[in-house]
Amino acid sequence: MGNPHVLAIPYPAQGHVLGLMEISQCLAKQHGIKITFVNTESVHKMVVNSNSDVLNNNSSNIRLVSIQDMNGIEDIYLSMPGKVKELIQQINASHTHDNITCVLADSLLSWAMEIAIDNQIKPASFVSFSATSSVLISTVPKLIQDGIISYDGTPRKEQMVEVSPSMPAMNTSHFVWARNRGFWEEQKLFFEYALRNNTSVELADFVICNSSYELEPETFNTNPKIHPIAPLVGSNRSGNFLPEDLSCLKWLDGQPPNSVIYVAFGGHTTFDQTQFEQFALGLQLSNRPFLWVIRPDVADKLNIGGFQNRVGSRGLIISWAPQQKVLKHPSIAYFFTHCGWNSVLEAITNGVPLLCWPFSDDHFLIEHYICNVWKVGLGFNREDGEIITKEDVISKSEELLSDGKYKANTLDLKEKLLKSIKKGGSCYNNFMAFVVWLKA
Repeated sequence: MGNPHVLAIPYPAQGHVLGLMEISQCLAKQHGIKITFVNTESVHKMVVNSNSDVLNNNSSNIRLVSIQDMNGIEDIYLSMPGKVKELIQQINASHTHDNITCVLADSLLSWAMEIAIDNQIKPASFVSFSATSSVLISTVPKLIQDGIISYDGTPRKEQMVEVSPSMPAMNTSHFVWARNRGFWEEQKLFFEYALRNNTSVELADFVICNSSYELEPETFNTNPKIHPIAPLVGSNRSGNFLPEDLSCLKWLDGQPPNSVIYVAFGGHTTFDQTQFEQFALGLQLSNRPFLWVIRPDVADKLNIGGFQNRVGSRGLIISWAPQQKVLKHPSIAYFFTHCGWNSVLEAITNGVPLLCWPFSDDHFLIEHYICNVWKVGLGFNREDGEIITKEDVISKSEELLSDGKYKANTLDLKEKLLKSIKKGGSCYNNFMAFVVWLKA
């Protein structure tokens, strides 16, 4: 056949766009595969405005297109499919002999696999989060049958359960759909539609996952159809929604090795003034340099100016960071994180231990792996919604930095992950098998 033409469809959220864009860049630059990357209008504008230099220089085989914005989760599942169908019809009717040959879509968008099959196009699914989360969602019918959760996903009681005999036991309070942080109606919709992830994996001819055998070996044994290809470690990320502030790299150059606390809570995490002040006081009293990423929408609601004046040049606050470059910098001591999957992978790949403040969704499940399975970081002992105090921040920070086992464990896992993506490694082989399948 001719050169493949992949229609890449991410779920319209920062972490999902970032991972699929990284795969698209690799397919386009290293393997000459044409990519049409489709975002909703607002996401498209943010990606183009924040990544124009990288996209212009490195992505000649990638075309970015947009469809109408969606109003919330329900629209993504009810209105977005029709817009994607129209896009495929437009492309395939252009008479350029460049028809779509594969739909590669986020596994949360099961309807994309149905569209591909209906149009006799190869269906491929991308699990942008951990394989454990995907397998967990696939067990929902059994969890309901066994009386562990109710029909709306609510755990009937907090308990440890084994989703599979080969996987680590997990707390029902850590289930992806159980951490709504006040957005219950939206979370119920997410639970309902996330179940279609099962259909997505079943219908896809090829399923790739942003993970590694080294991170979740038991999970991949549970569902061998899911092929890990991570870590995705491109140096020039081009799926960010906000422009990166590169000035922080010069500031990091002036800091001692292994001294800086890097603080970043992702693209949608929020916190109130009280929690901000406790985090800020903890960092201030730690007497260590820190780099703190606070998005503009969050900063506008907080009194940041007074805090910046108190810490002076010892602390730097920016709106968005070139995270891969930051985590690679020798001055970074540890990463204070919300436990987003992309952030955690980037930290481990650079040998950086983690201090965990999970916020919602799969963050609590990932924290469990960080602290209890991989043992590359620490969390806080608190009840749900409880404020983390400045004393908590100081004590956990000192514990993380004084006990060398966390750094050693992270470096050990880093080497295993990097080995897996080198030629002949398990994730490298999986990705190359995917490329061969695309070109067949």
